[in-house]
Amino acid sequence: MFHTVLCDLLGIELPILMGAMQGAGKPRLVAAVSEAGGLGVLPTYGEREADLVRQIEETRALTTKPFGVNITPLGAKFTERRAAICIEMGIPIVTTGLGDPGPRAVGDLRAAGIKVIPVVPTVRHALRLEAEGADAIVASGSEAGGHVGQVATLPLLPMVIDAVKVPVVAAGGIGDGRGFLAALAMGAAGIQLGTRLICTEESAGGAWYARQILATSEEGTIVSKSLTGKTVRAFATPEVKAYEAARLSGATAEELKQMERNIRQGRHQDDAYDGHHQAVVGQIAGMLNDPACIKPAAEVIREIVADAQRMADRLAKVVAS
Repeated sequence: MFHTVLCDLLGIELPILMGAMQGAGKPRLVAAVSEAGGLGVLPTYGEREADLVRQIEETRALTTKPFGVNITPLGAKFTERRAAICIEMGIPIVTTGLGDPGPRAVGDLRAAGIKVIPVVPTVRHALRLEAEGADAIVASGSEAGGHVGQVATLPLLPMVIDAVKVPVVAAGGIGDGRGFLAALAMGAAGIQLGTRLICTEESAGGAWYARQILATSEEGTIVSKSLTGKTVRAFATPEVKAYEAARLSGATAEELKQMERNIRQGRHQDDAYDGHHQAVVGQIAGMLNDPACIKPAAEVIREIVADAQRMADRLAKVVAS
């Protein structure tokens, strides 16, 4: 029932993509998602070229299923060099972050037979990247973790679907079978999961990351520029909230820079770290409050699909009656 055009395009069994997650999305999780029938995706943001090569090799040692690499467009040199590594190593699928990778990088990837799937926050971006040759589009709403735009998934998804001819994947605010089925009902060819996969046994995010997600309510995230200089949804820690309050009250650039340095020092720390923790997270963190939700990625994906199937069957009976 859930085999879509995206499955045929990417050679996968289920139309479920893994969002690229710096820190959490290492080879073990990427391979687990692919082995479960979805598409695991390695991040490149924050990784050196040698790290990317090593992680591609490690992932290939764990699975023979297709997996992808995400390239966050951080300037032409970064983007084109990572694209060259993907070409050299025969990566079949590349997703790109919330930005335009540029026609040269997209053209080089597609000329090498690589499928290119950009993540976009607006219809305008979707149209431009489709014109550059994208094979599919991920429409990512403001509910998502990481770099986000200003439009929520519910309005963004149908607008992008109506605007482009390529398959569209829904992202942002999706973490269970309800979101999966809703996205497909709206015309999406699949979904992208991020935050939900952090709470899995294969996640490399560390125990503190999962604990913080379990303790976070629906109001526990915030969009701020303090982490990367661009709008990012992350945990609403006291430090980030103080930064946003200072920014809105007219703090100087130097004062804000010092606050940014303090915030970034608290990122990607291990369990022994005694200070604040800061990391990106989506609004679905409020849905994840039971420690029992931390389970193998394959089990998470199976449950999402099974729940969606049950709900679809129930809706069919309602319609028939």
